[in-house]
Amino acid sequence: MNKYSITLIGMALDNSINPPAIVKALFPNASPLSVELSQDECTVTFDTPQTPADLGPLVIVTIIPNP
Repeated sequence: MNKYSITLIGMALDNSINPPAIVKALFPNASPLSVELSQDECTVTFDTPQTPADLGPLVIVTIIPNP
């Protein structure tokens, strides 16, 4: 599994819909297997490695290593 953590600097994630729009903006051609969501962070899991779009310095995407 390939997990990615998404955080926004100075903004809260919209957790009224799951997955939030930011996931589709970052990974427009991929469908996540799962999405864990709070106002502070979103963790997205894909079955294959993904390259997130560059949405600028206020959107931080971190790869979560497999255990």
